[in-house]
Amino acid sequence: MKQKDLVLLLLAVTIFLVAGYVGYTQLVPKKAGSASAGVPVEKVGAIPDSFDQGALTQLGDPTKVVDYSTPQDFSGLNNTAPFGP
Repeated sequence: MKQKDLVLLLLAVTIFLVAGYVGYTQLVPKKAGSASAGVPVEKVGAIPDSFDQGALTQLGDPTKVVDYSTPQDFSGLNNTAPFGP
């Protein structure tokens, strides 16, 4: 083999090794201690009776608290011809 062929062979082997390493690192993730522990979730319970009654009345007052959610429209349910007759 000529010297040029050996250089090209070495270059090809290097490219294949780098591509194999990158592919392996992308397909086989590292084992992390925090990933196995899971995601911490905080459960919110019912509001206790000892909660501030003044705050509860303000939360229940419709003039001070605005609900921006839109009511659901269920008028089209069970329509046998939704795209016309």
